[in-house]
Amino acid sequence: MASSVVVARTKTDGLEYLAEGAPVVWTATSDLAQQFSNVREATRAAMRLPSRFRAFALPVTPSVN
Repeated sequence: MASSVVVARTKTDGLEYLAEGAPVVWTATSDLAQQFSNVREATRAAMRLPSRFRAFALPVTPSVN
């Protein structure tokens, strides 16, 4: 089972994810989030953001219905 990792941050109404393509744009939909191949790369991207974003790497596994 392959998994991917996204960069996320918490908001009062849930999580937001770093969107793909733009330097610092956030989306509420995880499907539009930039995907990283491992936690290390996602953590590096999160740490390069300004500290006011308080972002972190979040492993994502596909849901099974």
